[in-house]
Amino acid sequence: MSQTVLSLFSWGTAKSLLLFFGPALLPRAINYYRSLRVQLAHRPPPRPLPSQANHALNVLFGAIVLFLTLSVPINPHAPAPNIFAQTGSRITTPTDVIFARLARYRPDHTLTEYDKLLRSKLTSTAARKVYLRFGPEALVSCQYCDLEDTTSYLLHYLPFNSAVPHLLHLFIIGLVTSASFAGADAARWRTWLTFAAILIAIADFSIMAAFDPLAAASAAVRAGQIPPSSLFHSMNLLRPLTLALFDVVSAALIYISATHRFFYRPPSQADQIEQLVTGAVAALNNVTSKLHGVSVARNAVVRDKTLKARDDWYWRTAVAMEGPGSSGAGAGSIWEDEEVVRAMSRAMNERRGAGRGLDMAQLGVNAGEYVDGITKGLEDASDQAT
Repeated sequence: MSQTVLSLFSWGTAKSLLLFFGPALLPRAINYYRSLRVQLAHRPPPRPLPSQANHALNVLFGAIVLFLTLSVPINPHAPAPNIFAQTGSRITTPTDVIFARLARYRPDHTLTEYDKLLRSKLTSTAARKVYLRFGPEALVSCQYCDLEDTTSYLLHYLPFNSAVPHLLHLFIIGLVTSASFAGADAARWRTWLTFAAILIAIADFSIMAAFDPLAAASAAVRAGQIPPSSLFHSMNLLRPLTLALFDVVSAALIYISATHRFFYRPPSQADQIEQLVTGAVAALNNVTSKLHGVSVARNAVVRDKTLKARDDWYWRTAVAMEGPGSSGAGAGSIWEDEEVVRAMSRAMNERRGAGRGLDMAQLGVNAGEYVDGITKGLEDASDQAT
């Protein structure tokens, strides 16, 4: 068999395959290498893990712990050990001998009621093949199964032993790659991870449907020289362990892509627009909250007589000093005040000493326009109040 495989995959065959597939695969490999170099050259520095991606990693961590626990043979839901391996029995060992050996591992060396029921079922080679393939529960509990039709045992086995774990795993993958739950960086892996999880489920179903542990065993097992191995117990170990390793890889992909350590993809135009809109909405909400605070403070001032009087006095004074056509002791612009003129002269001299000029006329015009804009309408309101 090995010589046949080596002859099929000789150097000549490999060379022919390279000559056939090389022209199609080589340009794709070169383009992928170039795009990878461009991606690495333009990727931003790593960033902290976003909170949404952290939610996905927390869920995956819980799933990894769950599946690892289910893969341990000592977990509460683990099936009973393979009685052929436990008792050192062969496939041709008489049933009474097998269960006499099994009684040594039971309390008080007495078989349980379940052991006695299993002994009544495990009387033929066909029943032992079912036991090795689908476990003792299918052999004991299935009411509609027939030893001549192994498909009936397969239908009894698949729903709770294979379908439920994979459906739970697909739900977890769908949750941790949801854009609303885990963010866009995790959602980009949704198609790939879902497709890979479905392939694992199909492989599991195919193994259980087509693999015969006795037919695929060695000649020594079929000849009754060594104990047979159990597909049922092997799959109970490998299935959750495979799902746990799958979730480890999924968590690694989400982490390195969410932190921009690898697989960085520049945001699209739609994403940029969404970010701008989100920033604008946040800024508007901030301004709205501040205006609401100002409104609350203003209402508090207006409702208090003392604060209202001081507020009115302040704005009447400002309007009298800055308003056009004002007269009286306080008439004139604040920019004409002697103390203000001296301060502005000192500032101008300092800027000139530093080699920079100060346009006093333009500064006065800009300041006057600003004050007029801020106090516009206050003079009329003051006149109406008087």
